[in-house]
Amino acid sequence: MTSYAVAALVGYLIGSFPTGYLLGRLLRGIDIREYGSGATGATNVLRVLGPKAFLATLLVDALKGWIPLLLTWYLTESHELQATVGVAAILGHDFPLYIGFRGGRGVATTFGVYAGFLFPLALSLTALGIFILLAFRYMSVMSLVTVPLGALTLLGLAIFHLAPWAYVVFGFAASFLVLVRHLGNIQRLLAGTEPKLGQGGNVRYGESSHG
Repeated sequence: MTSYAVAALVGYLIGSFPTGYLLGRLLRGIDIREYGSGATGATNVLRVLGPKAFLATLLVDALKGWIPLLLTWYLTESHELQATVGVAAILGHDFPLYIGFRGGRGVATTFGVYAGFLFPLALSLTALGIFILLAFRYMSVMSLVTVPLGALTLLGLAIFHLAPWAYVVFGFAASFLVLVRHLGNIQRLLAGTEPKLGQGGNVRYGESSHG
């Protein structure tokens, strides 16, 4: 139990690194949570700070999932501890300790964990995500499709003994978190009021929006 507690704590503390928030402070002297969706993730960074900050946030937020996962594997070679540290990293991103537990939506961090599990899976999901963005221009749709699809893919691989079941548990836990964090987006998609990619960076339109 001690190992799981340590893994969870390390994953959470690394995941709590507030990339988007710090870039907002450094680049424009603002709290990005007061703009756009009010989230600290890459989508809101794109709306408020532009494409360069978006790419930086996307990369660092993905590393927040990838780095603790690889460290856990090299130190323990435990799939269960990998899944634990991965979920904790997402929780850290969503509810960061350092800035009052108001963070992002965890999608980039989830992709980082997927990359640590199985890089071709993360690469395939990224390609699909780009296609969805080009076709529909909704980041929320991309997130709501790709993260659960990753979980289902891991489930299929586990059934054929090509992936550990601990990865499947992570995938469904991550999908649940992404779904919960996107409830506001789902409501706006149904109402036809969801901002498309790059829109909505000036006026804050809700706490539950995607970011």
